[in-house]
Amino acid sequence: MKPAGPIPFYTGSFAAVMATGIVSTALLLYHQTLISDILMGVGVLFYLLLWYRYMARLIRTPQAMWDDLTNAATTFGFMTIVAGSNVLAVRFLLAHWLGLAVVLGTIALVIWALMFYTVMTALIVGPAIELSAVNGGWLIAIVAQQSIATFLAVVITASPSHADSLFLISTTFWAMGVILYLVFIVLIIDRLLFRDVEWADLQPPYWINMGATAITVLASSRLLVIHLRTPALLTLRPFLEGFTLMLWAWGTWWIPLLVILGLWKYWRGKESVRYHPSQWSIVFPLGMYSTATTTMARIPGFEPLHRIGAGFVWIALAAWLLVAALGVRAAVLKA
Repeated sequence: MKPAGPIPFYTGSFAAVMATGIVSTALLLYHQTLISDILMGVGVLFYLLLWYRYMARLIRTPQAMWDDLTNAATTFGFMTIVAGSNVLAVRFLLAHWLGLAVVLGTIALVIWALMFYTVMTALIVGPAIELSAVNGGWLIAIVAQQSIATFLAVVITASPSHADSLFLISTTFWAMGVILYLVFIVLIIDRLLFRDVEWADLQPPYWINMGATAITVLASSRLLVIHLRTPALLTLRPFLEGFTLMLWAWGTWWIPLLVILGLWKYWRGKESVRYHPSQWSIVFPLGMYSTATTTMARIPGFEPLHRIGAGFVWIALAAWLLVAALGVRAAVLKA
């Protein structure tokens, strides 16, 4: 078998960290401690290796890095750095590693602020964006914001003395993410429904259509299960509960459609199944859906959803193992 050529630089490679970290978190929620800890270690290894790769490319070819950052089709992939940092930070918080979690969370917040406003400014003042550049990867911007909201919501449990301020900041990021999701998903649906779609257009990042709703549900669910009677929580609870259910239903609706489109892509396009870093963008939404549904089931009235979350944790783990196996196979063939 002829080995595949080298994979070009993919701006969303930190999706591997996101996927590994969230599957680790989902397993921990179901007391699968050993597997969860192993995946957490793998996630840390991915995190360090990817930082090395990104920095090496920045030093060697800064212009190529800038081109990717200002290209509407690839720019939002860099937001996986923010989401990956926060997913690991939340996992560290659950392991009671508060100091290390705060370091990662701070890094994520700084990168988000610098990158988000740089990207949006570049896209606004640059050439008009073709609709063909819009893809599911744009929703990684929402995932990044909601990862900050989720991290802060978990910090509240670890540091209740600052609950009021953290709740307000977390809810603000959550609300910004919701608004941005509503804007971007309209563009994506426009692209899918009112433009010709070829099988090659349906890349794995379209799973972020569901993943973005899942992490939004996780963020609001984390806020709703806080056992503190903060004034803001008491005021916003009905709104958060209603929006959480609506977004969970919307994300659930996407799952069968994404599966059908994936089957159509590989049947109609006859595309061989080979490893690509973007495939982690399928694993992450599955792991996030399990984690979000399990957390949501802790809200009074939503308890029956627990079984769905319990089932999806194993689906997410199976997807992680499949993508990891494809990656190992690609590495062996390359060698």
